[in-house]
Amino acid sequence: MTIRRICHFSDSHLGYAEYGKISPLSGLNQREQDFYDAFDEVIARIIALKPDLAIHAGDLFHTPRPSNRAIRVALAALQRLGAAGIPLVLISGNHETPRIKATGSIFESIALFPGVYPAYQSRYERFTFADLDVHCLPHCSLTEELEAASAAIAIDPARAHHILVTHGSWRQGGSYSMGEFNEQLLPDFSHLFPDVFTYIALGHYHRRVDIAERISYCGASERTSISQANQACGFLEVDLLSGERIYHPVSSRAMVRLEPVSCRELTVADIYERVQSLAAACPDGAIVHLTLEQVPESTFLRLEMRVLEEIFARVFYLEKQLLLERAGEALSGSQAQIEALPLEFGRYVQNLQESELDGERLYRLGAHYLTAAEEES
Repeated sequence: MTIRRICHFSDSHLGYAEYGKISPLSGLNQREQDFYDAFDEVIARIIALKPDLAIHAGDLFHTPRPSNRAIRVALAALQRLGAAGIPLVLISGNHETPRIKATGSIFESIALFPGVYPAYQSRYERFTFADLDVHCLPHCSLTEELEAASAAIAIDPARAHHILVTHGSWRQGGSYSMGEFNEQLLPDFSHLFPDVFTYIALGHYHRRVDIAERISYCGASERTSISQANQACGFLEVDLLSGERIYHPVSSRAMVRLEPVSCRELTVADIYERVQSLAAACPDGAIVHLTLEQVPESTFLRLEMRVLEEIFARVFYLEKQLLLERAGEALSGSQAQIEALPLEFGRYVQNLQESELDGERLYRLGAHYLTAAEEES
């Protein structure tokens, strides 16, 4: 069997939840459901393309201890790929690699599936498919582990093709950082192994970017931040012989970063009117970021957040940022970030993943009571 066509996807972040809004259809956090829907669409599209091999370049899950639901969605996808006869190579990313090795890894269970080849133990692994070797460098928490894994890469000249799969921030030719404290900084493998790799499949950076002729980030299947508003979501189809890369976009929830509104010379009524014109151009169900800047204190005290929410009633969620100004001068570095309490609580719970608490249940209870309190007030 000759391996010629592969599908490269990454950063599915199954289990991601935000904003405290519930899907009326599934009863799940709506953003969590969005990520499952996008992932399912990627899997369906890959099966329809019938590649010789599928590669996932890390962060299949959003946390090292994914919920039962996130695990079920992932395992169902593995079954579908297996039934279609498509082998899958996948590596662990920084989000799903436990900080404490004694915690164990969900990839230990994934490894039991036939046709699935996971690399997750912070060390180099190689998988062979006919005339192709796939070299895997999963996330390594320690610099020493990454150095050892990189040094362990072994090239068999008998193979016609070599693919490197890794997860982290490529440091050459630009900045591909996600700004995460535990992200892995990757060496220049194209320089360390000149003319060796037919393709280098990168994960971690959520934007689809071609680093070089045969080195690519495929991007994510859904967006985890409003900062990614202008980025498409999807995966890559790669022809190893010709080098052709075809990007396949998938459905995702719209995100819009509106142009900031300068409020220095505006009355409260003027601000509402300006904001209404912006809201009219926003797609229904979008996540929208609104910035009101140079807001005088006297104006800020008269602004009603309820009115702003009503203006954007058609969107899924409105992120509001107000930048205040005193005595005619903007406060340097000072801003009032107005966020919903359920959102802040959800972010807090996400940082408790290593605790013994049932994070999902805690989040649901907290979001329920906080939402009820906000509505009552």
